[in-house]
Amino acid sequence: MSKEVSEVARQFTKDYKDAVSLEKTYNQTDEEKIKVLQVSSKIAFLYERVRNAVDYKEEHLLRKNAVERILKRRLTTEKNELDVAKFLMFELIRARYLPNDKIPEKRIAEIEKIIEKYTLLINKIPEETDEKEKSNEYLFNWITEMASCEIEEKIAPCKREDAIINFADQIIDKKLKVPERLMSEEEKKNQIHIAVLKNLTKSDLSLIRYRLFKMKHPEWFFAPSEELILKLAQNMDSLIDKIDKEINHPLSENFSRFVKKNLAYFTVLENVLANNVGNIDKIISHHFYLEDAVKEACVKKYKEAKIKLRRAAVRSIIYIFATKMVLAFILEYPFDKYIIEHVNYLALGINILFPPLLMFLVVVTIKVPSKKNTDLIVVGIKEILYDKYANPPFIMKGLLSKGSLFLKVFRFFYLMLFLISFGLIIFALRKIDFNIVSISLFLFFLCVVSYFSIRIRQNARELVVTKRKEGIVSFAVDLFSIPILQMGQWLSTRLSNINVFVFILDFIIEAPFKTFVEIFEGWIYYIKEEREKIY
Repeated sequence: MSKEVSEVARQFTKDYKDAVSLEKTYNQTDEEKIKVLQVSSKIAFLYERVRNAVDYKEEHLLRKNAVERILKRRLTTEKNELDVAKFLMFELIRARYLPNDKIPEKRIAEIEKIIEKYTLLINKIPEETDEKEKSNEYLFNWITEMASCEIEEKIAPCKREDAIINFADQIIDKKLKVPERLMSEEEKKNQIHIAVLKNLTKSDLSLIRYRLFKMKHPEWFFAPSEELILKLAQNMDSLIDKIDKEINHPLSENFSRFVKKNLAYFTVLENVLANNVGNIDKIISHHFYLEDAVKEACVKKYKEAKIKLRRAAVRSIIYIFATKMVLAFILEYPFDKYIIEHVNYLALGINILFPPLLMFLVVVTIKVPSKKNTDLIVVGIKEILYDKYANPPFIMKGLLSKGSLFLKVFRFFYLMLFLISFGLIIFALRKIDFNIVSISLFLFFLCVVSYFSIRIRQNARELVVTKRKEGIVSFAVDLFSIPILQMGQWLSTRLSNINVFVFILDFIIEAPFKTFVEIFEGWIYYIKEEREKIY
């Protein structure tokens, strides 16, 4: 490899190649494989498709969330860890989160050991008084989320992801300078790690907690002793508080914004390596090969982003319609019909058509990044590989003091902006005879769909490194749309747990449905055995 390649980049490419080798051999064994019937698999797969449609989550988190959901249900109904592990694997394969007849049976025993240590941890937590029953439930959920993350890591190791995360941590650390008065070096590294997880790998809260827990307690993942389990159980509250405090650090958004500016370099570089696994050293060592590979990867990523964007838009529309709009119109039409005794079909039609139309406009107005953007990505990737940065490190600034006069003035103007934005919309809606329920629903859909739209748009812009042109029009749009987007973010966050459809599926339908699938599969196996006896 060329001497120009930095030591950090050398280690990264080595780790990446090791990860590829591990993936190829991980499940290659002559041992018996876990196999389920195709008939039951089709039924279970269909159920998961329906459930995922009404519970909008990032696609790469679906399997991890399924592990978590199954584990929580199984731990409350099964006492034997081996049974929990076995049924968990069968459910994942039936639902096609894992390939059929490919996973060796020894994975069941490995998962059993993981479940056993987390079960012991839960049982060792000191009993609380009746006043703290809620906190016990919180601890149970927190620990089972950790177990789910470790189980997924066991059944599908993410070593490539580990390599890119570690590389990004080190590069961002070099490119970002944080004054000592703001935080210590250890705090800075933790905040960079959290920002990389949030933005580069799109980790959710439970995955970020798991990663931090793994950093702080690596001994937990190597046959922990009873003493260690007892120690962690007794200090679980403080351990959780410390991790959550780091995740909610006042400067965490500042770190996220900086990482977002560099996302395209790591995303495209990882794609270059994935497309050229057999020639990694050759491509990294030669500028011309690297340039060609990066340009080719950019074209591919731009196309993938467009496809992913359309898919995300469709899923968002289904999610909004299935979980919010149906319930909303159950309220709007009866209110018009029976309370004010006049159905405003114009308002009803606008509230029905507006959300999907807004989402459609977001999709069609997103453009493929320009050639200039690709050239800048080439330069940025060369910088991080060859350790030759054109610009000095970016120096992070602190936050305005809570007691600052400027902050109070800014908050006052923001409040006025909030009132003006929503006031103008309400005024316009009243002009076309929207009643209070219709207005409330329109504002609700406007905020929630705008927030979902901007999230989808942001995913498409992650490959863009060219600076956005700021003009009077874009400034005015930002000025009046920010209150709407922030309200949408608040509503989405607060109402994400209030999902009637998910509640019905998880707590009323899923358990008996999965039991039926297991009985059905057992019946088919029984019929096959009887047939074999005859023939």
